Amino acid sequence: MFKCEDEMFELDMLVEFVKVTIKNVAQFMEKINDNIDIAEMIRIEDYLTPQNLRCIKKLYSELGVEDIVDAMRKNPLGTSPFILRELEQEYKKWARCRCDKNKDWADVYKKNYRKSLGRPLNRNCQDIKNSS
Repeated sequence: MFKCEDEMFELDMLVEFVKVTIKNVAQFMEKINDNIDIAEMIRIEDYLTPQNLRCIKKLYSELGVEDIVDAMRKNPLGTSPFILRELEQEYKKWARCRCDKNKDWADVYKKNYRKSLGRPLNRNCQDIKNSS
């Protein structure tokens, strides 16, 4: 059960990191689209947290791209839509995975519920009968 809880926590954190990163990249893109003339001068650090940048780096390192954040700094107008699309696909993938895993975890909890109580339920009933 501890392993299930660890997996649940890790997956929940991953899904939430990607979700927040999507939100921040969308806000960043909105700001760029509002001011296309100054798009090159906008700093991504003003809109994306270090955690968001790590999430993007992790996603693109899995795809084989190492300098995606540098590319985003140099050409935010050109790279941001692609990054947002990839993040949304990643979010859907992990959310689907979480749904599938929830079924498996429910089975594990169901099978191990009695063990988690520390003692069998019918023994507890016997103790009550013996004491009266």
